[in-house]
Amino acid sequence: MKPVCIIQNCALESAGHLADYLKEKSIPYNVVRNHDGETLPDVADLEAAVVLGTPISVLGYQQHDYLKRLFAFMAAAARRDLPLLSICGGGQLLARVLGADVVKSPVREIGLYTVTLTDEAVKDRLFGGLPGEIEVFQWHADAFQIPFGATLLATGETCRNQAFRKGNAVAVLFHIEPRADEVPLWCDEYVAELEEEGLTKQAIVTAYNMKENQMRQLSYGLMQNFLG
Repeated sequence: MKPVCIIQNCALESAGHLADYLKEKSIPYNVVRNHDGETLPDVADLEAAVVLGTPISVLGYQQHDYLKRLFAFMAAAARRDLPLLSICGGGQLLARVLGADVVKSPVREIGLYTVTLTDEAVKDRLFGGLPGEIEVFQWHADAFQIPFGATLLATGETCRNQAFRKGNAVAVLFHIEPRADEVPLWCDEYVAELEEEGLTKQAIVTAYNMKENQMRQLSYGLMQNFLG
């Protein structure tokens, strides 16, 4: 089996639960630290790829060499129809690769939110076995439009477009990767965003800790379906 490649685009935002799942299932994988200039692989050498988020707004990705390299990698993956799961900023960059716009989110979503699966998602293999509404962890200020020919898979009340698929490429706006011990680090690093939204580290961390097992199960379930 070829390896699964996880592309990390920020030192703080690790593969978390996703790496845990791959280890537990003995699925070969590697992590490429794109933000550190590590070489992205040839898509032909991969079983699948997972693209993690970045605190850099995708609206200005052309100003950052590592994001331009990632754009080219994702374009090659889309042409090959490689199974590609793109998370938050990664999902926004996938939208750009597929010709859709990325815009400022109507609401900066931080913390736990409920998203609703569309009728199409109920039949989609990524969300197979999940209930019609799922609680997810959010941390984003931008949002993607749905590319032409793609299928909307999940919606939210404050930010409508939450997930889409085109071929084997899937984007989710929410995060499925952070472990409970990583969320406080995000709060410390992005404290200015919490303050702007009137939120506190304690509230975010406490809420996440209460749902840690649920968040891990969601992560594992989506990875199992994605690689299924």
